[in-house]
Amino acid sequence: MPSARTLTVLVVDDQQSMRGLARQCLARLGVQTVSLAATGEAALDMMAERKFDLVISDLNMPGLSGVQLAQKIKAHPVYAKTPVFLATSDAYRDEAEDATVDHFVAKPFSVADMRGAIEEHLGALT
Repeated sequence: MPSARTLTVLVVDDQQSMRGLARQCLARLGVQTVSLAATGEAALDMMAERKFDLVISDLNMPGLSGVQLAQKIKAHPVYAKTPVFLATSDAYRDEAEDATVDHFVAKPFSVADMRGAIEEHLGALT
């Protein structure tokens, strides 16, 4: 059972407002360490500097898409086991189906949905 306080989460979204909403949602779960990246490329740079327990990425971004980011993470020997969630509306979910994506979370973020997704992949939060 992971402690929400000790989780390190990387949120990747080209829209600042969505990064902020994700951070607020995670804070309501008790997650204190949330890093933010505006692009997939920036996310990979951050991952080279620090280990994250979870990556939550937007699906549609300029440069690397969320699926492409997930593929790069899962292909990397150090990051491969890091869960990758894609944040998207249901309208885009079908086109994002990919074996490298661990979970889809709906936009706008809901605390209950985020808790369920995290607990499904990391265990019950304390």
